[in-house]
Amino acid sequence: MPIRAGSDQGDVLAFAMNAEQWQGLKARHKSKAMNLWMPCCQVPAVPKTSPRGTFFFAHARRGECATADESPEHLYCKSLIAQAAMDAGWKVTSEWPGQSPEGEQWVADVFCEKGTAKLALEVQMSPQSDAETVRRQDRYRASGVRGAWFFGAGARRATLELDRSTPAFSLRPVEVGTVPTVDPFGMSLTGFIEALLHKRIDWDIPTYHRPHLVEYIEDACWACKKPVKQVLEHMEASSSPDDDALTESDFYEGRFVPTAYTVAAVSKRLEAMHAVLSNEDLAAQGLNLVGRKDVIGGKPTRFPFVNLCLHCHAPQNNHFLCERILDAMQRQSSVGADEELTELASAQSGPVGVALIPRVLRGRGEWKLREADSP
Repeated sequence: MPIRAGSDQGDVLAFAMNAEQWQGLKARHKSKAMNLWMPCCQVPAVPKTSPRGTFFFAHARRGECATADESPEHLYCKSLIAQAAMDAGWKVTSEWPGQSPEGEQWVADVFCEKGTAKLALEVQMSPQSDAETVRRQDRYRASGVRGAWFFGAGARRATLELDRSTPAFSLRPVEVGTVPTVDPFGMSLTGFIEALLHKRIDWDIPTYHRPHLVEYIEDACWACKKPVKQVLEHMEASSSPDDDALTESDFYEGRFVPTAYTVAAVSKRLEAMHAVLSNEDLAAQGLNLVGRKDVIGGKPTRFPFVNLCLHCHAPQNNHFLCERILDAMQRQSSVGADEELTELASAQSGPVGVALIPRVLRGRGEWKLREADSP
């Protein structure tokens, strides 16, 4: 059921008429002073008013027109959107036909134009899969038209994560005669259309800081003799946007049993670190790199992951690294056993430290309302 009809005087837009104008149109049509026809099939059109007061046009005779009937809710929302777009200063035509470069035909519920901008606003009250929505959106895009979708309750069969390329919004249950609300904005449909057409609905991808922590010990490279920071272990940050970012003090919190420093244990920790942190990440913080060396000093090793000197990339022997950390621990023998590692890490003059590896994660994109007075 369209809300537009053709006439000898041009298009007649039902949504743009008030009650008095609509009654005048009905009278002229009844007296045969005005010819109206359907835009879908060119057969004579009849102006009608739905039981809930929505103005629309119906076929005088159905014939072979393939245009599907619309629910009262669809008709009502389409009229609200068209009127809101017109109030926002756009040229609006409902049931506008077009064709993609591949020859696919389409009909936009509400077609809006302003300058070179073209926008199709679609109301979807019957169930439609995300794949079909994306297909129809791609067809609009190929035709040089942007699209936005408004789904009634239960109409969207969500199987994909629609992003900014396919704007899709949800309507709370529609009751004809009461302007529906757009979720999760809590705005009326007409107010939302105004905000959308005034570019106040923005796609936002939140970012949050989730740094990793890396334990290290100050040392000197056996090959080039330059000072290095040998990495020992890491703590991986949470990827949840609701969790707090790690700080250096978190590394030893709750650790009451001293960590074992053996060749096998260090290699295993370095392998785990290598899986989540790049050498570029480590080098940016002045830390040694991590690599796999299956042969060290001409001999194969069962524990191949080692530090690589930041300066000359020479592999650092895990056996001597363990001796270095155990020696540092012994020099702190005056500290209680339960506080030993914490004291080592916090002592300003001590050789053990914790480096923070920056991590900026991107959250899930969502549409946000920008206030009218925001820049």
